[in-house]
Amino acid sequence: CDEINLDNTAKHPFIERATFTHAQKMRAAATFGFGRIHGLGMQAWHQSEITGKWLGNPSVSETLSSYMLSLRRRKV
Repeated sequence: CDEINLDNTAKHPFIERATFTHAQKMRAAATFGFGRIHGLGMQAWHQSEITGKWLGNPSVSETLSSYMLSLRRRKV
């Protein structure tokens, strides 16, 4: 989906990129996996003020939501 590779190099213009719909499906799969299989539920990913531990579902984090919105603007 992104214009850069994981090693921070630019992708060649002729390389086929995934669609926003594909990114949505991947996020849905991650949400299901973390929520149902690992029992983390649908609570947003956050750090506990008391224990300092991270709680909730990482695929429902504000950071990921923001990324998906920016990706949609770039793809649609």
